[in-house]
Amino acid sequence: MTSPTTSAGAHKVFVYGTLKRGLYNHRLLDRGNARFIGEARTKEKGFAMLLAKAGYPYLVRTTEDARVIDGELYAVDDATLEHLDVLEEIATGMYSREVMTVELLGEPSREEDAYFYLAGARDDLNSLERIDSYTKEIHDEFYVPKNER
Repeated sequence: MTSPTTSAGAHKVFVYGTLKRGLYNHRLLDRGNARFIGEARTKEKGFAMLLAKAGYPYLVRTTEDARVIDGELYAVDDATLEHLDVLEEIATGMYSREVMTVELLGEPSREEDAYFYLAGARDDLNSLERIDSYTKEIHDEFYVPKNER
């Protein structure tokens, strides 16, 4: 895999949850220096998406009923990437920022390496509901912003 950082200093980031367009945390991308690249999905079929009790998605690696994950690809600057790391609580281990290959959907499709946020260890993983994708309907019904938890 190549680095998800371009020669211009932008970092490619794949988002699959509350950071997608029209959802609560997308404001971090709107106010930062982020550029939407396109709709994308994971190249690797090795993930499960779980729904946390506060209504945000939790992406884990799995071999059991593994799936590709749909999302969006962005190019972000250093400051925006730092804000995303804070949101995803990298310092506490809630998520880790890793690199994966995603496939951009469209004509023609192409592959890009990008950062993404992978769930850290939790005691309640086995009790979380598995979802196929994180939609606006799920978000609107279940998501509770951090400052209200």
